[in-house]
Order: sequence, then C-alpha cells, then structure tokens
Amino acid sequence: MDDRFILVGQVDGKLSAVYHKNGVSVFSAKISDNEITAVCCEEQDEDDNPIFYAGDSEGNLYTVNKKGKVLATAKVEKRKGQIHTIVNRNKYSIYAYTSGGNTSFSHATTDFRKGNFSTASANYSFDGDGTFHKKKGAGDYNVIQYDGRTPTKVVATCAIEFGKKLKNFEQVFAYAVIDEEYENMIEEGTAENSIQVLNANSKKIRTLEFKSPVKQVMSCRHHEGDAETDKIYILLWNGMLYKCTGAMLMDPEVANGALDLKVAVMEEDDEDEDDDKGEYKGFCVFGKKICIYGNDGLFTADVKDD
Repeated sequence: MDDRFILVGQVDGKLSAVYHKNGVSVFSAKISDNEITAVCCEEQDEDDNPIFYAGDSEGNLYTVNKKGKVLATAKVEKRKGQIHTIVNRNKYSIYAYTSGGNTSFSHATTDFRKGNFSTASANYSFDGDGTFHKKKGAGDYNVIQYDGRTPTKVVATCAIEFGKKLKNFEQVFAYAVIDEEYENMIEEGTAENSIQVLNANSKKIRTLEFKSPVKQVMSCRHHEGDAETDKIYILLWNGMLYKCTGAMLMDPEVANGALDLKVAVMEEDDEDEDDDKGEYKGFCVFGKKICIYGNDGLFTADVKDD
C-alpha cells in the first residue's frame, strides 16, 4: 500500500489494485500460475506512471504497471526459498526476502538485474518454549528478519529490534517464524503470546505480553513523505491491532505500563478484546489508512489521531 493504492496478491496468481480513497478497482490481472506471496508499491515512482512489484511461490518476481501489464520479470532460485517480503531499496530497485536470505535487484522496469545474495536475514531460529536464537538451526523453528516498514507474509513474529538511526528515526526490524508447523502450536493454544523488544546491540529492552500470539509488526518510521510517523503497529493472531510510539517502546526507562500501547482499530461489533476472530492474515499501514486482509477479504480503516 502507498498513498493512493492498495495492492493485493491472490492464491490464484492474480494481482489486483484498488484506490484506497474509494475502493474503485485499478486493475486485476493474472500474472502467474502460482500463489502470489509478496507485493510492494514502488515508493519513488511518478504520479502518472505508478509501478508495482509482486513475487510468487516459485520465486518469480514481476514488475507491473497501472494497467496490470507485466513490464519485466526476474527469478530467485527455488533453493533460496519462498519470497516472503519485497522491500524498496532505491528507485526501481528492491530487495526480495526469502526463507534463505535476501537478494537485491535493480533496473526493475527494464532488464531487472539481479545483484547480491545474503543469508544474514535468515540466520535465526525459535524454540517451542519461546527462546529466540540468533543462530539458524539452534531452535525448533526457522526465523527470518524482515524490515518493519513493509508488509510481509509470515506465521508469527517473535521479536522487534531497533537498529541504527536512518534519517529521523532508528530502523525497525522484526523476526518472524516462517515454518507453517508453528501454526499447530498457535491453534493448540501453546504458542508464545509475547514479543521481545531488542536494541541495536540485540540486548532485550522489554517483553510485551498479549492475549494472543503476534502475527505481524509494521513500522511507519521510514515511510515516504507525510506518511512518516513514529508509530509501531502490532497485529495479533486474534485480529486485534495495536499501536505504540516507537520512541517510548525503545526507551528502557519507560515501563511497560507507561507505554501508550492502545487498540488501533476497533470494529463496531467489537465488545471484547479476547474475542478470537481468527480470520486475518496480515496488514499494512500507510499514511492515514490501515488495510487488514484475511479469509473474508479486505478490511480498511482510517488512522485516528491520538
């Protein structure tokens, strides 16, 4: 999602975009025979020529224009894993994050040149008792690191890390369990309902306890233009979406009880935060718009000022 469009990838290989101002369809095109597992809007494109990116379950990457036409394609080797996240790097340049690491690409609207591959984002793991390891294979489940400014497809998120300062704010990275077997623990009610918050030296600042496992985290600290704001959003498996100020969350002097952690979106029929909706798969926040997607389609809401 960006300041104008909501971009959605579907299991049947279709890529669709709508205007989030009024929900009017921009395009819907079948670009692959495989499930679309990651999408991203180009952050630095022109108003009269918006560009979109998508990745599928076989490692294929697509650059698509406003008419739904595929302009260029590239591929991540299957042995490097399924594409979970696409992140803007520079204009018409992206990173594709997989279960095996991340690959850089440039000139995405023309010859889609492949750059370097790094395993750094995949060197983590997680145990069934909630122990987080900064070593691949040490834990029961594989974990990847993802950039919190971009939506991602994951099973659960076990940690948040505040990195080096970039422009106005410290970067926000999240660590996500990607093994689908971990869903069994979530459904059984034995999975961790907490998330660790780490500093740039990987030292734990705090642990946040919730009533359901954390699905996904998103940071608005490094969004383009007016969409930049110091807010961190946390989606739980039960469908509850929370928000918190990043400066407070990363400050070890601020106690958990003093955080401005609050529900970001409350549906009209919501009366109990313990109610398990169990239908949401992920979300995106950009500017004044929130989009949550799940089994029942898309749910959009406006960001409320504090």
